[in-house]
Amino acid sequence: MHWKNSVLMTVLMGLVASGCSTKPGPTQSASTTTRFKIYSDEDQSSYVVRHLEETIFTIKATKWHDGARGAISLTYDAPWGVDPRFKQATNAAIKRNLCMDMEMVTSKYLSTSRRPLIDRIRRELLPNGVHVFGHGHTHVRHDELGFDAAYESFKTDFGLMVEWGLKPRAYAYPHSSGKHISTQLANKQAGFIAARGGTNNPDEYYICPADVREPDNWYFLPSVVMGIKDGGDIPSHQMLAPILARAETLDAWIILMYHSIGVPEGWAYYPLEEFERNLDYIADSSLWSGNLDDVAAYIQERNSLDINVVGFFGSALPKEFEMTISDHLDNAIYDQPLTFDLTFNPEIEVQKVYIDPSINGQSSFRVTDDQLRLHMVPDEKRYTLALED
Repeated sequence: MHWKNSVLMTVLMGLVASGCSTKPGPTQSASTTTRFKIYSDEDQSSYVVRHLEETIFTIKATKWHDGARGAISLTYDAPWGVDPRFKQATNAAIKRNLCMDMEMVTSKYLSTSRRPLIDRIRRELLPNGVHVFGHGHTHVRHDELGFDAAYESFKTDFGLMVEWGLKPRAYAYPHSSGKHISTQLANKQAGFIAARGGTNNPDEYYICPADVREPDNWYFLPSVVMGIKDGGDIPSHQMLAPILARAETLDAWIILMYHSIGVPEGWAYYPLEEFERNLDYIADSSLWSGNLDDVAAYIQERNSLDINVVGFFGSALPKEFEMTISDHLDNAIYDQPLTFDLTFNPEIEVQKVYIDPSINGQSSFRVTDDQLRLHMVPDEKRYTLALED
């Protein structure tokens, strides 16, 4: 199969996804002899590639990773390793292959005795789906500090996390004290891409339900406050289960905020056995168990999606393409793979797709029932796709 040579004509097509207000419509080459077109839907997440009037394939970025029905992020406001009991929750999540996030109040890890915990976090947590989120250099109510002091706390927290190899992206406000616009602006300017708050209003639990593509506020994401005391709203799995079921129904993202899991004397204590029931429910659900920062990056990348296609062909139906998938975001920060569903015209009878360069070491992909699912980072890389019937 010839991938890049013997080309009679190359047509470069593209449609830049600049926002939800862009209207659908064809973008095509100036050449009227090829009539090669790529169409995008209104929200730029789905593209249709056509030659003349015949559809060759469509490519759609699913709303959530791997086509899940909704997403859930488990956030635990506790300094991992400081109390050995905090490991109970992370061990339970890792055992079930679920993702989870722990706080990082950087001042708590500066002492000589605690610095080895950073190495353990990198070694034991990060490779096993447990990330850390910024939580301030000190555990204070940042709304009470004013912009400058809040910024210094956020910036110090962010900078030390970078220095320690913890890849900071998401943040969570201690005491949910991030309601002021100045605090949120300080957090954004410090480098975080999203920040979690909390809510006592059940109507606010569900982020990006149905066709909603953006949270109301990236820098005060609502969360469900778990706990049987100290302001916790949800004390048991029995009370949480209907909330999780509704998140699936709404195809929404939901964030849970935990404290003191399995630590009875701790603030907002939540029983370990109830937490394990939560985990078992999530593991059996259709929700994407995603880290707070990964879900935020996925949404932002998908909303910035820009697919450009180059077709290699003469007068016959093209079988070879070059495709660039972009989001025009900083690849050092936004490196979350998006899920793409490709649907091929059944009359073409595509059996395999060859992709160069390979994706995670794989270059040959079998097409089943005219469908192919790929996970690709929108990092402006150009891929060659060859269709085999």
